Amino acid sequence: MQKFIFKPWTAIIALVALISSAAILATSPTQELSAQTEKVLSVSVINVLPQEFTPSYQAFGKIESPHLLLLTAQVEGEITYINKAFIEGAQLLKGDIIYQIDDSDYRHKLKQRESELKIAQANLQLELGEQKVAEREYQQIRGDFSGENILLQKSLMLRTPQLETAKANVAIAQSNVNLAHKNLQRCKVVSNGDYAVLTKVIYQGSFVNKGDKLGDLAQLSKLRVSLAVPSDVATLLSINQVVNISTQSSKRHTALVSQLSPTLHDNSQLQQIYLSIENSKKLFILDEFVTVDLTLVPHKNTLKIPLSAIDDDIFWIVDHNKKLSAKAANVIWQNESYAIVNNNIGITDVVVTSAIAGATEGMPTKIVSGVL
Repeated sequence: MQKFIFKPWTAIIALVALISSAAILATSPTQELSAQTEKVLSVSVINVLPQEFTPSYQAFGKIESPHLLLLTAQVEGEITYINKAFIEGAQLLKGDIIYQIDDSDYRHKLKQRESELKIAQANLQLELGEQKVAEREYQQIRGDFSGENILLQKSLMLRTPQLETAKANVAIAQSNVNLAHKNLQRCKVVSNGDYAVLTKVIYQGSFVNKGDKLGDLAQLSKLRVSLAVPSDVATLLSINQVVNISTQSSKRHTALVSQLSPTLHDNSQLQQIYLSIENSKKLFILDEFVTVDLTLVPHKNTLKIPLSAIDDDIFWIVDHNKKLSAKAANVIWQNESYAIVNNNIGITDVVVTSAIAGATEGMPTKIVSGVL
């Protein structure tokens, strides 16, 4: 049987190897665990304070006359007089005689009708005298009337039909006199206001028939401004609202909203509105273009935010904890650079103005510019 002999140097070698392995394991490098950090977004902000906002809209309008007059002949005859101002582009003033028609025939007709009236009135007086005689005769024989036709007999006895005929003749004659007198007045046409002459189609010496067109006039004492605005602007206006207008000479005047058209222009969302203006001082010219400043209904507790800060109807704010939060942008008014929205942020909140990508609700921020 073979015997194992324990050798000291073998044990030493084994011990050295064991110690070396332990040392290597003890000094081997270990992987460090890095703590997971939350992403911080750098933003630029501005401080926005609540304010009252009164929106306004500027448009261009055209001055026109709301009262156009088609001048026609009311009687026939020869034109004997035409006012020198009755010419295209000129102005007729209140009280000016515009034209006259030869009235000799109409004066003769009036005298004839007046004579007929006097005859009718005289016949009525004669009939009234006959009435008194008939009344006396009737009272003497009234007891002899009997039967079914007693009312008719009484009417004939008292000459009631003759009296009614005489009265009717007077009324007809008086009506004829009134008509003849009016026709005589119509021979001379007087301007009842200030007018601009748009067209003229008569000349002195020409003969006109009743109803012939003589010209077109436009009243100047009261004018209006016609302009088209978006329908959402028109809905904020009210009748008799005061607005400002400016002429090409930069002079400012006031006008009143007089009419809002209930329909839109063809192929557009523009709505026609009209402004009334007084022109007693002759400050305005027909067809002149003016600038109109429309002041709309004021809004309280609003915010003025750069348009670049709004995206998909929301804007971002940083709260007092420096956390992001999205707010709805209810736009009341806007132009090319900013928007007016309803105030829905806190007192200490600031509005983010920088472009941000990947933003989420509650994300921590670092303010790099703007309000600290």
